[in-house]
Amino acid sequence: MTKKILLASVFFTGAFFTFGQNEVDAYRLSNTYVQGSARFDAMGGSFGALGAESGCIGINPAGFGRASVSAFTFGLSGTSVKTDAHFNGNSSSMDAFKVRVPNLSGTIVSDVSSSNSGLIYTQISLGINRVANFNNSFNYSGQQFESLLDVFAASANGTAPGDLYNNLAYTSSLAYQTYTIDPDANNNYYPRLNSGDVIHNRTVFNKGGINEYYLAISANYLDKIYFGASVSYNTVNFSESYVHKETLTDTTGVSLRSFVYQYDYTTKGGGANVKLGAIFVPVDYLRLGIAVHTPTFYQLTDQYTANMEALHNDGMRTVDPSFVPADRYKYRIWTPAKFVGSLGLVFQDNGCINVDLEYVNYGWARLKTTTDGAYASYNYAAENATIKAQMVDALNIRIGGEWAINNTVFIRAGYGYYPKGDTLARSYGKSYNQTISGGLGFRVNRIYLDMSVRYLAQSSVYKAFYESRTELNIANTTFNVGIQYKFDYK
Repeated sequence: MTKKILLASVFFTGAFFTFGQNEVDAYRLSNTYVQGSARFDAMGGSFGALGAESGCIGINPAGFGRASVSAFTFGLSGTSVKTDAHFNGNSSSMDAFKVRVPNLSGTIVSDVSSSNSGLIYTQISLGINRVANFNNSFNYSGQQFESLLDVFAASANGTAPGDLYNNLAYTSSLAYQTYTIDPDANNNYYPRLNSGDVIHNRTVFNKGGINEYYLAISANYLDKIYFGASVSYNTVNFSESYVHKETLTDTTGVSLRSFVYQYDYTTKGGGANVKLGAIFVPVDYLRLGIAVHTPTFYQLTDQYTANMEALHNDGMRTVDPSFVPADRYKYRIWTPAKFVGSLGLVFQDNGCINVDLEYVNYGWARLKTTTDGAYASYNYAAENATIKAQMVDALNIRIGGEWAINNTVFIRAGYGYYPKGDTLARSYGKSYNQTISGGLGFRVNRIYLDMSVRYLAQSSVYKAFYESRTELNIANTTFNVGIQYKFDYK
């Protein structure tokens, strides 16, 4: 692969120009939020020591060992994402709504107590869980003196016009083709701007997510120790597109009136991981859980392209199709391992409380070259050094509780605290993201109906380039309705 410099639309970091795959990709796939059934979401995803719930696959597979009756769970959710953008004193807002199946699972329980081995029940579980949601679109506009063309011109300095496509195909080459930057005799470039401000308008569309397909086995030993293991395959689908327009406020002495730059990027692929866990019940009211998640070993394929057009006083200038860049590249990402400790308190049939402490060091993530011989290998030493230096560890905290009324009506609430694992991200807005959730559950014989609302608040800074700063506040609200049917399997 020829590593061409890309203009990066980067969240949570201060990096703008980047070589292909980088720390942004690694952090995006590592920074996930546990999702699951409506009951699971209502309690903030805090289930590491409680179990008997399909969402526990995201925390501790030993939780399946708590099941004594086979069950089938199905859910349907609607997620509303509202993003408020603040740029140079101007504010704007964009909303998006998406309906999906966040959780589908089945658990088959076998009574093996007759074997006299100490095992009482064993379980096999299959399912799908939503691991991450990348849907987030926003728009900003306003005036400032600095222009994207300043960046394109500075990047091209010292490069002959005939070499721009080979070295700067996604940025300066497009600007040169549309006559928005010009070289002098020494190949120093300048933008076709005067001393006035330019009006910026950029719309960014982010879509996609991560789904987890899992198989788990678990067991119950004398109602005292529960253990489990799972193998998961995560599918990734992410796309980012943006359209950046600038309009000159003063066109005195220059031909340029406005320009539009567009960039499109998609990544698809998948990766596997293994989770191991155990739950201990020293006394009836106390449960202790421990789990380890291996890295997820992703194989990914990126595709990207960019284009540009500019309006001059004598008409529109576009890029010759032969100079419109388009690339495709395969590579690998290893996300960091996770370690989870959980404590649960059970108040007989009246309710429960659970606390999860999840440790993850984002600096452990690594980019790896492709093993596909159709693509050139690449040494990611510099990118991995940046990951190690810029990413830090974090202790995620989830707290959830449930109160039962006559074992037929359930009231639930939860809270999640997620410190940012990027040192640059911690300096923008709050140093953490958080979730607040609640919900209700109803039991009628073998049927359980659950409803939940989960609110995820995030803050960040988006930089189109160094002098361009947009503050983002993202409100992600998920409404989840699920049904569970418990049945005997023999």
